[in-house]
Amino acid sequence: MWVYLNRNTGQTVEFPERDPMLECWENWEIVSQPAESAVSGAPSTPEPGQSQAPVGPAPDLPPGPPPESASKATWVIYAVSCGMAEKDARALSKAALVEEFGQEEESDG
Repeated sequence: MWVYLNRNTGQTVEFPERDPMLECWENWEIVSQPAESAVSGAPSTPEPGQSQAPVGPAPDLPPGPPPESASKATWVIYAVSCGMAEKDARALSKAALVEEFGQEEESDG
């Protein structure tokens, strides 16, 4: 299980697979991951009390919402980062989260 920690809020989330979109945000870091034997080529799980260095943002990734193809969990995290309560974000469907948070404001000129 991949476990991520939000250094700003202290929130932790777990995913069965690595979430590259979450890793693009500077405030999230991997605090636990599957053992090296379960994930070929991945570094081993850090010792208790230690965390891995955070993965920095991708230089070519534009700011804003995740792509529509991102997982619902990623959209929940994005909604929470925008100020929505986690309970409320989890209650919505992925489509509703994309509709609410996926559109960046467009200017008329």
